Amino acid sequence: MRDKQDTSRKIAPLKQADDAILIDSSDMSIEEVAGFIINKIQEKV
Repeated sequence: MRDKQDTSRKIAPLKQADDAILIDSSDMSIEEVAGFIINKIQEKV
């Protein structure tokens, strides 16, 4: 609900940066999220 409010407000709506990586952690454990992030960082190095 808060994301919807933030993205649809008239002044300075929240939007994802063009180079951002969206992580949908809905079905992931903390360890899986951390592993995903570490992998993405290592890909950039």
